[in-house]
Amino acid sequence: MPGFVASLDDDMLRHLVETLTESGQAICLYDAEDRLRYANKTYQDLFVGDYEGPFTFPAILRYAHQHGLGVRIDDGDVGAFIARTLARRRTAPRKSFQTDLVNGRWFWMDHTILPNGWLLTVGADITALKHDERSLRQAHDAALLASRTDVLTGLPNRRYILEILDERLGADKHEGSSLCVALIDIDWFKAINDRYGHDVGDTVLRHFSQVCRERLSPKISIGRTGGEEFLIVLPASNLGAAARAVNQLRTDFPPAIIGECMVELVYTFSAGVTAALPQDTRSSILQRADRALYAAKADGRNGTRAT
Repeated sequence: MPGFVASLDDDMLRHLVETLTESGQAICLYDAEDRLRYANKTYQDLFVGDYEGPFTFPAILRYAHQHGLGVRIDDGDVGAFIARTLARRRTAPRKSFQTDLVNGRWFWMDHTILPNGWLLTVGADITALKHDERSLRQAHDAALLASRTDVLTGLPNRRYILEILDERLGADKHEGSSLCVALIDIDWFKAINDRYGHDVGDTVLRHFSQVCRERLSPKISIGRTGGEEFLIVLPASNLGAAARAVNQLRTDFPPAIIGECMVELVYTFSAGVTAALPQDTRSSILQRADRALYAAKADGRNGTRAT
């Protein structure tokens, strides 16, 4: 019946209190001076513990922090946390928010200021939902990483390294910074596959990728564009510096270690390097780098051609 309010006798009050106690929600009632007037068992267990007073909101927070109860305070500064909380605690007649507790649980809290100025708080445990949310986020992140990663080498795959190139080309034009790219091709890779087999070829690709990760600056991006070809994106670099970076990568390049017999396989690579021009698109800069790469191969391989 809409608007119906029953008169409460002692028996009904007892049942109401039992219901609030067993609900699993954290329920409390603070008066207009922020003194705790009622707390069900869940709220007491989470926020109050064995505290014996005075039951003001700041005092309860301090006790909880000292005894491993209540909300998690990341910086450990309970005084600053209390000041921030009090400043916004009664700024709206009703508000909702989520909070994480010291014990690892999460609660969705509903604050309602009653007509007499008292504050009713009802908290619902959303820990399971937060765990599901975290699992979904982790699954999404893992799927995104997989979609961007070359399975064999662990480097960015063709799609992702080209996205990086597009991003850097846009930044280059907007900020007026310099940008270079290098196309790299492992020399005589087909002969390696034909002579030793594709497993050895895969070992060479993984070895080359690992050496590049170890030797190139974190600011430099490298990805596998397919087969034995790799693309390096060098931001904030002029043509001379980019060519030097590629040649330093080549210096004392270690051999790949093949099989249980630990056979050393020496191999080389060729590179074509070019600097971005103001009118460059992805296609135009890659075409120029590709021409430089083929020029390096025509020169006898194991070298770098810059253009």
